[in-house]
Amino acid sequence: MRFFSNNFQKRIFGILFLTFTTTLYAFSQSASVKGIVKDSETGETLPFCNVFINNTTISTVTDMDGAYILEGLEPGAIELSFSFMGYEAQTKPITLNPGGTLTVNLSMKALETELSDVEIKAKRDKTWERDLRKFENLFLGNDAVAGQSQIENPWVIDFPEAEEKGSFKAEALLPIEIMNNYLGYKITFDLKEFFDNPTSYRIAGAARFEEMTPESENQRTAWEQNRADTYRKSPQNMFRALLTGEHQKEGFYLYGDKAGGSPSMNMRSDIFANELGRSVVEYKPDNLVTKADKPGEYLINMKGRIEIHYQKGYTQVNTYKDAPYPVSWLEVNGGKVRVKENGSVLNPQDLVFSGDMDRKRISTLLPLDYDAEKAIQLQSLERTAQNLQEKVFIHTDKPVYYAGDEVYFKAFINYGNPYLKEELSKVLYVELINAKRDYIIEKKFKIFDGGVSGNFHLPDSLSEEKYFLRAYTNWNRNYGPNYLFMQPLEVLDLYSRVSPGTASEVQNPNFSVKPNQDQYGKREKVTLTLSAKDQSQMGIQAILAVSIIDQTQIPMVPYPVNITDQLKLEKIPETVNLDRFSYQIEKGLTKKGKVTDEKGKGEEGEITVFVNDFEGMIDLESDKNGEFAIEDMEFYGPMKLAIQAMDKKGKPIENVELVEDLKAPVVLPLNPIFPQTTKADEAIRPLQLIEPISANEEAEDGTKEKKSSQAIYGDPDYIVTGDKLMGTGNTVDLVNSLAGNVPGMRVIIAGTSGQQQIRIRGGGSSASGSFEPVVMVNGAVRPSVGSITAADNLRTIDPRDIDRVEVVSRIVSTLGEQGKNGVIAVYLKEGGNGSDPLGTKGMSMFTIEGYQPPQSFYQVDYEQEEESMAKDIRQTLYWNPILVTDESGNASITFFTNDNAGPMTVEIRGLSINGAPISGTFTINQK
Repeated sequence: MRFFSNNFQKRIFGILFLTFTTTLYAFSQSASVKGIVKDSETGETLPFCNVFINNTTISTVTDMDGAYILEGLEPGAIELSFSFMGYEAQTKPITLNPGGTLTVNLSMKALETELSDVEIKAKRDKTWERDLRKFENLFLGNDAVAGQSQIENPWVIDFPEAEEKGSFKAEALLPIEIMNNYLGYKITFDLKEFFDNPTSYRIAGAARFEEMTPESENQRTAWEQNRADTYRKSPQNMFRALLTGEHQKEGFYLYGDKAGGSPSMNMRSDIFANELGRSVVEYKPDNLVTKADKPGEYLINMKGRIEIHYQKGYTQVNTYKDAPYPVSWLEVNGGKVRVKENGSVLNPQDLVFSGDMDRKRISTLLPLDYDAEKAIQLQSLERTAQNLQEKVFIHTDKPVYYAGDEVYFKAFINYGNPYLKEELSKVLYVELINAKRDYIIEKKFKIFDGGVSGNFHLPDSLSEEKYFLRAYTNWNRNYGPNYLFMQPLEVLDLYSRVSPGTASEVQNPNFSVKPNQDQYGKREKVTLTLSAKDQSQMGIQAILAVSIIDQTQIPMVPYPVNITDQLKLEKIPETVNLDRFSYQIEKGLTKKGKVTDEKGKGEEGEITVFVNDFEGMIDLESDKNGEFAIEDMEFYGPMKLAIQAMDKKGKPIENVELVEDLKAPVVLPLNPIFPQTTKADEAIRPLQLIEPISANEEAEDGTKEKKSSQAIYGDPDYIVTGDKLMGTGNTVDLVNSLAGNVPGMRVIIAGTSGQQQIRIRGGGSSASGSFEPVVMVNGAVRPSVGSITAADNLRTIDPRDIDRVEVVSRIVSTLGEQGKNGVIAVYLKEGGNGSDPLGTKGMSMFTIEGYQPPQSFYQVDYEQEEESMAKDIRQTLYWNPILVTDESGNASITFFTNDNAGPMTVEIRGLSINGAPISGTFTINQK
């Protein structure tokens, strides 16, 4: 007989289980939290402070001004943690509202005593080392997972004498750093409390997870497998499965003590088959699961001592000879476990585990934003041509455009299996092609979460009307030309008009649009309520692209491509092998090149690539054919490369070229349909010309004027010629040269970063928070993204290459949001390339294009505008590519009418949470 003592290792389930989950749902209304972190005594801001959602991988650091922001969070209760070297770590419980932004400022208190690593290590002795080994077993666990986990900085841990006999305590002066080589996570743990005695334990603190970088594809696969296996046998998965009645399918078999059975529940044989029915019975209460008093929460009835057999596992520590799998016991104070729908426990202090589940500690913790369902699905999914399909649909803000317009679009992508989308393409190609198959515009956009919200500019020099918009991924090309999105797109000159056609509303019976009133006047605020329902009229969550178009300028015409037809996937035969595919999945941008000798033969050698005027450097090698590749790049806008190549003997290789990839063949529709047009006597918007005068003719302020060139921003307020820029004596820094020639232009230092920023008028900030003007070079916008400022963009241009600089200090509405603070337009001399004047002798110079920078659509708000437009003739009154309906299927939008105040078209395209296409065309303000 085996004797189970009443004092066998009972343990409170005290490892930190947070009461929320922070998985990002693409179709839920997200929330944000922001704030500033300061020193509590000095009031100085703290840059590089870690800010994270407790027990997740969601984190950021404060900038040079101590500011932080975390976006895309699931609404609800969370714990926000702050950790900074030399300061007391803090955790704040907060609640986020859907669509809201919560401000949480924090003053951190400096540690009273901050010892160096050397001082800490000097105090460690053999007693401390013995306590450390005990701590590692209790803190990390004593299973196979813990065996592959290591505390990287054990010297920060101390072991004060416990007040209670038989108790063990630990504390940490600094965050504990743990490398979990079994699951592939680095965990930074701010230990608040550690206590252990023979009957209970408690571990409290804040954990920040970071995914480790795998050294090989095999290691990445192993980590994914280990994470999925760890989740499968976790208490969270057991509780989740109990809610749906699938716990036995997941491998969890629950037993309870039989009433009136064995005289002592601790006196049992080591053969489970002998005990089943005698001392233990299958646990089947009448009401295992009931709804709790709060939405999304449930109560699992767990009365008495529950014995848990995980029959899909294996263990060398066998409780029963005939049960070679993990066995655990659970007792719950109060008899009820309160859980969320995903199985996360809300009352962990009431749970007492023993056996196998008690041996699992910090090393088996998975971050709360770990998507277990997706990970498990990925384990069993086959990578077939059927499952790896991806198909693109583009919805533009208007069906027709004019030369000089900005095209805003949303790309929706349908996947053969949504769980595989993270393994598929991250680069979307968007092209404008004319009827002669010439490429007019070629852009690349980064795919994020299965879609793209982007825009590009139509040159005002476009002279044709009939164009085609094409979009695809490189992987698309393996499935044939029909998998590439192709839509006729009419681009009119300013004297053309779209003829009113016979198009009518295309109302979806499961979608409705309700305005807050029947009629609207000029510049009046409009509020629309959108509602999406399923066939049973229950609300559905969806992500939508919504545009509002002025019908007096753009009559209602149908879009030529239907979202449902375009996103429909084909049945791919199982005989189609992926080995036949020639085009690879692109996870980032790649640029290929080749080095050759004087005879044009490829040469093997070492290559150094200097990026953006030597801000960065990449070392590469060319193969025996002289070929090399810069892979997995992620950057926006233009990037300059200076490439130096050396052969194996260290001699320079002069001939370096970048190789252009072969474009996808252009297959135009056989019978494309374009709207009918007529000619008008007046332009649809005022023509704005810059009048030319002779080179010797100057304006009153001394700046030379240029005329007869048409610009989208109209007449400039100031023109500075290249010779005046050179006259300042500063031949390197265009920013300072220009500031000395433009009245009212100021160059300031931003915060503590030391970066220069430009102000040319006192306007409000843009949606991105920038007060800077937009920079254009020869009519093309130079993007200001991330930390790049307008001054940075100007500094990359050699003043000696400049013909003139035109400066606009007013709002340029035709440039949308980016034109809110004016324009600095640089025009280069013929043959000038705007390259940096730094010496690059012996190097080959190139400029390559990255992703097209995303720009916000400029939403006019007459309640906030400081400067009103003289005449409001906007054609697109509202555009939102990422409108998300709530759980009831509802969403609300607001915008302002223009000066026409006529009928307006509401165009809606989108996907439901289940991937079903949604579309509808409605008219409001019908006169």
